[in-house]
Amino acid sequence: MSELTKLPNIGAKLEEQLNQIGIITFEELQEIGSKQAWLKIRAYDSSA
Repeated sequence: MSELTKLPNIGAKLEEQLNQIGIITFEELQEIGSKQAWLKIRAYDSSA
């Protein structure tokens, strides 16, 4: 299990999507914020 999947509501698929947009660590996710992260994922993967 990696760092992001230890967070609430983040499973393997979401972690993979976050990694694809360049978010690897909790600190990076915290810096960008959940809303912006989701928007980037959505732009990358319209099925998200």
